[in-house]
Amino acid sequence: MQNGVDRTEARYLECTCIQNRRDVSPMGAEPRILVVEDDHRIRTELLDVLRASGFDVYVSVSYSDASQALRRDYALVLLDLGLPDGDGLDLCRRLRQAGRGVPIIILTARDAPEQRVRGLDVGADDYVVKPVHLPELVARVRSVLRRAGRSVGPGRVRCGDLWADPSSRTAGNDDQVLELTPREFDLLLFLLQYPGRAWTRAQLLDRVWGASYDGDDRTVDLHIRRLRSKIEDDASDPRYIETVWGVGYRMRDNA
Repeated sequence: MQNGVDRTEARYLECTCIQNRRDVSPMGAEPRILVVEDDHRIRTELLDVLRASGFDVYVSVSYSDASQALRRDYALVLLDLGLPDGDGLDLCRRLRQAGRGVPIIILTARDAPEQRVRGLDVGADDYVVKPVHLPELVARVRSVLRRAGRSVGPGRVRCGDLWADPSSRTAGNDDQVLELTPREFDLLLFLLQYPGRAWTRAQLLDRVWGASYDGDDRTVDLHIRRLRSKIEDDASDPRYIETVWGVGYRMRDNA
């Protein structure tokens, strides 16, 4: 581990720098997002959920790194404030003073009302306090992009006949629209975005319910049972959501 970046991520960051030097177009089919975050765990979670939601994601781990990266264009910036070599508020202010209109969502642990006001006053488009509910964050990203007139990525996520549309927050099985609660939809969408990947109950609580949720594993089991009753022909022999014994659950990738 060096400066908070492990070897795998270091290689990813190196590839990112190479792609930037090649002047990759920011306005392709997938909106390009810059994540400025020095915490490894949070950065990894953001990379996973944003990529799975159809975004082309780049990362910076410091103020100076972000300043270099922002010489290129991005559809949106997710900006932490407590960076190791500077304050994200100053970076946001600099961008606005330079006439840069790139949408900025501040993502920070600073939750005092005056901090929120200050963040919005210096030019942020939204202010989100950690710990964040990841599906809500993706919805906020899409909302800010829509307000900016940008593309918001792909529509339906599908596995076999089962699908979910994050933009309209609707889901269905073939042509039949499912009646799901908001949490059931978030859980289904999350599993559909990672076909074949097994998740523990604790991971699902963290990713779908949010890190601040204080429920237990039984909450996940209950919602899985309810989902299966709505999406499976036979809940006792599920076609889509598979129990991985000793681990948790996964969406089959060959449904």
